[in-house]
Amino acid sequence: MEAGLIDVLNGRFLNGMELEEVDADEQRKLSIMDNLTRMFNSRRGSIAHLPDYGLPDITQVYRELPYSVEGLRKAIKEGVEKYEPRLRRVRVDHYKDDNPYSMRITFILSAELLKGQKVQFQTTFTSNELTEVRAWRRPG
Repeated sequence: MEAGLIDVLNGRFLNGMELEEVDADEQRKLSIMDNLTRMFNSRRGSIAHLPDYGLPDITQVYRELPYSVEGLRKAIKEGVEKYEPRLRRVRVDHYKDDNPYSMRITFILSAELLKGQKVQFQTTFTSNELTEVRAWRRPG
């Protein structure tokens, strides 16, 4: 079974779905989203044996907006490339919000699964909530 495939505490994915509810391809995607969610909600340095796991302190990122967005984008890309081996050809793009006063930073992560299937995920950072990763579909 793939690492991080199910929540060991309750036998479910982070979104609440049970393993038996989805086919193998969907299980893989949900497992990747769970792994990314955990990584994006971890701060660098919080795991002693993996000091580069996670992302920089998000409160610092907000203090330095808009200049810090590129650094966060790079940190996401580097973390995914290192700690999510089921993805390759990783690309991370900042998805700009039309509201200049929004306290949300959204990224679209595009990649290929090892079988060549293309996937896209969206992650949105806010100042007061945990970061969530979900499948992304182009608007419109």
